[in-house]
Amino acid sequence: MMCKMVLDYIKKMKGLNIMGENFSKKAYELFETHSKKNIGTWIERSQNVAEVAKRIAGQIGLDEDKAYTLGLLYDIGRVYGNTGVRHTIDGYNFLKEQGYEEEIARICITHAFITKDVKNTIGEADYTDDEYNFLEEYLAGVEYDTYDKLIQLADSMAIPTGIVLLETRIIDVCLRYGMDEDACNNVKGIFKIKEELEEKLGYSIYKLFPEIAENIGK
Repeated sequence: MMCKMVLDYIKKMKGLNIMGENFSKKAYELFETHSKKNIGTWIERSQNVAEVAKRIAGQIGLDEDKAYTLGLLYDIGRVYGNTGVRHTIDGYNFLKEQGYEEEIARICITHAFITKDVKNTIGEADYTDDEYNFLEEYLAGVEYDTYDKLIQLADSMAIPTGIVLLETRIIDVCLRYGMDEDACNNVKGIFKIKEELEEKLGYSIYKLFPEIAENIGK
């Protein structure tokens, strides 16, 4: 009984830093409250990314609650407006200020840099020189784990209206931003991640998402 009281007290004191029961619920409350500051399609897409991440995580031995939380909050930097690459830094700083540990906050940065090259990402380079240096040093010092790769893949399978084939999402991005050598490297990287996760699954990821057929053409 005493051990339970001590554990409950520790959980209460650490709050959002505790992975486990109600963690994703707290994350959703945070998301729901702050996302209203910048209404846009990124809100629905974040929810779809969270669903993709959770569904895959449950099949490869990862924590579904953590995967859902990461998927829901990975783009939270968008609450500050329709920015380009700087939404990664804004999201990271925001989650740190909210009391989230590094293992959660880092997803705001890692999701956007598949090749770990600051210049090789989608969106306007709207960061300062100091922020560029921060991103460069941060990416050089971080080792991507399965959760980082999972969210990168989920981000490439979600659009505001649902969950789609990688090719569908890639075409959507290319039509809006164009295709160059850097974009090709990102595409190669995301398909490599798909292969890695499918090796863990033992079958095609798409088998987990029967609704994809309904979303073709959306």
